[in-house]
Amino acid sequence: MVAIRLEEDAIDYVAGKLAEAEGGLAGAFRAEALWEPVVFVPDFADPLTLPALDQGGVANQEGANAELVSYLLFLKQRNAKLQTIIFDDPWATAGDMDYAGTPPDELITVEGKLSYVYDITELTPDLIWQYRAVAVSYLKLIYVSEMAVETIRELAEEAPDDLTQRLTRAVRHLAVNVYDDESWLILRHEDH
Repeated sequence: MVAIRLEEDAIDYVAGKLAEAEGGLAGAFRAEALWEPVVFVPDFADPLTLPALDQGGVANQEGANAELVSYLLFLKQRNAKLQTIIFDDPWATAGDMDYAGTPPDELITVEGKLSYVYDITELTPDLIWQYRAVAVSYLKLIYVSEMAVETIRELAEEAPDDLTQRLTRAVRHLAVNVYDDESWLILRHEDH
């Protein structure tokens, strides 16, 4: 697979998806703070004839997940401040989850919506598959943050009203599933 830089209309697409999520962490991002959209497609794909971002038949999840992991770990090498991966399940609420015991430690709620937080060093294609398996929402959102996992969990428990704003400021990249959930579109986020 290869990463292809897309035009500004990809930012509009992502802004629309974030708005569709209706609140939570996704609702805090502004389109003006998103930059450099990149998508993963097979080597043989012609960048000039790619279909709309919501159409399928372009890539496969397995290859795209592996490329996403590789790309995010590359970004971590370039920016040692990147610490956390946040998997957002934008339409899921705590009532949607049916755990036999206590919820997993990775689970937090942001404005009543579910997210899972992991140290970026734990990121693997299998972790992305696990996220896909438990996500209620067809819209998948992944955030890469400079905030430590422990800080995020502490804020979620002790200062939930400040969590969204502080997390948004700490997110440096975000990924959105595209091509009918076959691949990922990654953007840089700068909002100070």
